[in-house]
Amino acid sequence: MSVRDQDDALHALARENQTLLDTVLVGIVFVRERVMLRCNRRFEEIFGYAPNELDGRSTRVLYPDDAGFQYGGSPYAALAQGATHQREQILMRKDGSTFWCRLYGRAMDAAQPHLGSVWLFEDVSERKAEELAVRSLVLEQQAILDNASAGIAFLKDRVILRCNRRFGEMLGYPPEELLQRGTRFMYPSEKAWRDAAYVYPVLARGEAHAREEQLMRHDGSLFWCRLTGRAVDAAHPEQESVWLFEDVTEQRAAREDLELRVRERTAELARSNERLLAEMAERQLVENRVRHLANHDELTGLPNRRLLLDRLAQALALARRAEEQLAVMFLDLDRFKTINDSLGHAVGDALLRGVAQRIVGIVREGDTVARIGGDEFVILLPRIESGTQASVVAAKVMETLAQPLRLEGHELHVTASVGIAVFPSDGETPETLLRNADSAMYHAKEAGRDNHQFFAAQMNVTAQQRLELENDLHHALQRNELFLHYQPRIDLGLGRLVGVEALVRWHHPRRGVLHPGAFIALAEETGLITRVGEWVLREVCRQLLDWQRQGLPTFPVAVNLSPRQFGQRHIAERIGEILLETGVPSSLIELEITETSLMQHTEQTLGTLSRLHKMGLKLAIDDFGIGYSSLSYLKRFPVDQLKIDQSFVRDIGADPANAAIVSAIATLAHNLRLQVVAEGVETGEQLDAVRLAGCGQAQGFLFSRPVAPEEVPALALQRWSADAR
Repeated sequence: MSVRDQDDALHALARENQTLLDTVLVGIVFVRERVMLRCNRRFEEIFGYAPNELDGRSTRVLYPDDAGFQYGGSPYAALAQGATHQREQILMRKDGSTFWCRLYGRAMDAAQPHLGSVWLFEDVSERKAEELAVRSLVLEQQAILDNASAGIAFLKDRVILRCNRRFGEMLGYPPEELLQRGTRFMYPSEKAWRDAAYVYPVLARGEAHAREEQLMRHDGSLFWCRLTGRAVDAAHPEQESVWLFEDVTEQRAAREDLELRVRERTAELARSNERLLAEMAERQLVENRVRHLANHDELTGLPNRRLLLDRLAQALALARRAEEQLAVMFLDLDRFKTINDSLGHAVGDALLRGVAQRIVGIVREGDTVARIGGDEFVILLPRIESGTQASVVAAKVMETLAQPLRLEGHELHVTASVGIAVFPSDGETPETLLRNADSAMYHAKEAGRDNHQFFAAQMNVTAQQRLELENDLHHALQRNELFLHYQPRIDLGLGRLVGVEALVRWHHPRRGVLHPGAFIALAEETGLITRVGEWVLREVCRQLLDWQRQGLPTFPVAVNLSPRQFGQRHIAERIGEILLETGVPSSLIELEITETSLMQHTEQTLGTLSRLHKMGLKLAIDDFGIGYSSLSYLKRFPVDQLKIDQSFVRDIGADPANAAIVSAIATLAHNLRLQVVAEGVETGEQLDAVRLAGCGQAQGFLFSRPVAPEEVPALALQRWSADAR
């Protein structure tokens, strides 16, 4: 054969090979030193490239990140030894999208590894998705089985293929012991087991079957069970059936008992017409009781919301005809939840009954006192001359409730917040009057509780604004709208920064920058404070690490714990998890807890403080001096620092009493070996006074307002003179 003929043959063979490569349904690529020499058209289609666009390019373009690329290079040593490699991995198309791919690779010649390797690529995204869907379905079915209240078993030829935990519990066996076991063991006799086989022709016809029969537990005891069975696949009923087992022993006993009582009752009624009349009278009493319960609160006997609305509608109709006024008073007990939680529901119920009796004893005969839920009461005052009359009644209610209630060995003091709406000025329908009285009640709570307020239209506007702010707060964390500023704490002897306090701000999309006073109370009330507090701690940890990377000297950052956060059952463990995740030493975090928070549930508080202290966290009592702390508890609390409330510092130069209080607190702190910090120092005179009183540290506008994180390094290097002026 001539050289030309040989070349033609080689070219023909190459064309055939390329045609073969382009015809197969998998991607094929030849790689040398992780460079793609050539590939077939299917390979280019899989990755979204044009013909020949990948020739000569690094395989790095096939991986979404460096980690994937490095992992993709791991099998080459094995390929050089003649091994075949296969794996599944997430790869990347030209447009940046990713997909699951199965790869097969082998050296073209193990004896000559420099020749490279050949790889087959198969897009398995759909299979992966199907596997995930199947796995999800299996998990979902298993969850249904595990949480079902009835026993469930799948049978074939009266053999248990699988069952749930409840089925095993009913029979007294671990579920795994019942698999592949015939059903004979759960019948009390051979005959009972054989007789039960009559249902299988029914199932074979694709019909469902239900019956009640006695089964036997592992310990030999018998119980009544309701069995419901059906073929899993109606088209192939002989394959498998599923059965539900429900223990109906108690229901059956109750039914038999009821049947026995009915028979006895029927016989008794047949013997005596007088007994029949007595039964009818008794039934009438029951019906009256049912009607009463439908319209009255079971606990207090007062009218419920249903009867209240009916009476209010009638009173409004009469008031319109007579052109008279009426008032609706919405009353809510202050801090009832605290009593209920601390003393128990029995005391709480007794308190509600006592309150109901006192209110009823105040109002007129034609007035209505209703309990509409929880600790909420409504008083309807028809035919009043003016709102002043309602105000007098509200004052009498609060005066009466102010008298202590002695219940089950406890002397309880309770107050109430009352909102008043007057017809026709505040509404003309039952719903409007109740809603406006409720709004006025919340206004009374915001005004300090233990008072009454009349409805004003502005309350609805304020309530709407509050609702909008609450909705916005739900999204603030998702939208990264919260940020932190830091206020330095100064050592008065050294004249330098020894720590900063983190203060949260909210960049509201419509209201601009909001300070904590505008939203923290709302976060506390709605429970969002937990998420906000965790965000603050994480952000502080992140910022501390950033300052360390800048070479800044280390100093602690104080983080405020709200009362609701501090009251969480596992607050110490949650803080520990965040510190572990971020890698920030606990010694760089100071937790500030208000004095009033510490004095609630003191034994629980002591336990929480001890756990935090053992973790190495610094603890400070914030706003000290306004919470009336017991000194015996203060001695037991493992705290490191007292922060004197700024209300004492503000007038320290002009009010000798404040100066004496600050001095006393400082002396107390020193005796307990605690640091003492004066908050709110804004003038040189205040600085001189707190230093004279014995305060070793201070913070306030005199030194610096709260600043952005990038301004802290300059403050950390700054030195303050003796008067800081």
